[in-house]
Amino acid sequence: MKRYLFVIDMQNDFIDGSLGTSEAVKIVPACAEKIKHFSGNKIIATLDTHFSETYENSLEGKKLPVVHCVDGTRGHGLNEQIKAALLARKDVEVETVKKYTFGAADVVNRLKQELSDETEPPEFEIAGLCTDICVISNALLLRAAFPDSVITADATCCAGVTPRLHEAALAAMRSCQIDVVNDNRDSGETGFDAEAIRDGAVEWIREWFAENGPGSPAVIGISGGKDSTVVAALCARALGPERVVGVMMPDGVQPDIDDSKKVVSSLGIRGYTVNIAAATRGVTEAIGTAGLCGAEPLTLSEQTRKNLPPRIRMATIYAVSQSMNGRVANTCNLSETMIGWETKWGDAVGDFSPLCGLTASEVVKIGLTMPEIPEELAVKAPSDGLCGRTDEDAFGFRYSELDRYIRTGEAEPGVKEKIDAKIRGSAFKRAPIQGFDAGLPKMV
Repeated sequence: MKRYLFVIDMQNDFIDGSLGTSEAVKIVPACAEKIKHFSGNKIIATLDTHFSETYENSLEGKKLPVVHCVDGTRGHGLNEQIKAALLARKDVEVETVKKYTFGAADVVNRLKQELSDETEPPEFEIAGLCTDICVISNALLLRAAFPDSVITADATCCAGVTPRLHEAALAAMRSCQIDVVNDNRDSGETGFDAEAIRDGAVEWIREWFAENGPGSPAVIGISGGKDSTVVAALCARALGPERVVGVMMPDGVQPDIDDSKKVVSSLGIRGYTVNIAAATRGVTEAIGTAGLCGAEPLTLSEQTRKNLPPRIRMATIYAVSQSMNGRVANTCNLSETMIGWETKWGDAVGDFSPLCGLTASEVVKIGLTMPEIPEELAVKAPSDGLCGRTDEDAFGFRYSELDRYIRTGEAEPGVKEKIDAKIRGSAFKRAPIQGFDAGLPKMV
């Protein structure tokens, strides 16, 4: 099955130019992250295109007398962050196309011809500007051309002319069987007060340390993802940056290690980089050459190889923490824990857990209230930094779908079945260690 990402009109005039809005500015980092982590066949970026000598006499010019996106001007060009994200995708075909009206009908018709022999309907994701004009126009063109395709619009990567029109366009797309993800309705977060929850978490951390580690630092494994970033920021607010220590633990070469360093730098905390490659290799080789005593040679399973680095990372964090009388932060969120998306005795471990009651979507919303966090890291697609895939690629549904199910009990039947299976299959991870009761007296 082929997958396509449409990035609609992320141009300077719609962001900081003649028709720019603060909402458009805010979605740039999220849209760049979507481009960066898109797993599919092709990215198509559209450019709204007009000409100065004809715009005023066009119907659009009469209805909207603001000249914009004139071919050859800065306003016509892509936002620099979006352009850089597209240029960096050497592994995926990227096409930039000019369009001369709201919808890129010629592009959609061409795709329909190219994909006519495919046995499975393609999937489409759509993001960009403006939700209520060009995004919805292109989404409906795709729906008409590909009636059996899954089409997804990401609310956090779209912005409308106004917030009200943005919401109205999302509602209209839903009614046309276009899946809208990462909005309040989808994730079950209506009424979620991110600032109040953030401040409550900060106060809880402060009180926990007063009782369990007066003067001790918080020690956090910094992956560069949203969870460890938000935990580090919460701890810095609660304890002061001088009492927060970030430990970066690449397993050999980690492509996004600069994101981890950016967290440490932005928050002004202490940071250590400990490469665990030698430790992982050492344990693997030692098991491979283990002395045999009435046993067959042991071959490590693929799952063992995947779980070994997180467990070595946790041992590393505790070694650093114990050396400075620290307290280790658990950075798992409720969404991960519910489906077992954590390694037992690995990242599931810690001395205190600020995010254990918050879904992945709620963590993003808290991160976006904290200006000390680089915005692109608050919305970064979650991954383990080891296997090269995002979490959502691996488990087959979106965090927004999982979070909505957690908070509302609602999910599409196929998604519900997948989530329920993971919850059942990972129940042992959430259960306390079972112990044999010998029935002997215990006087203390």
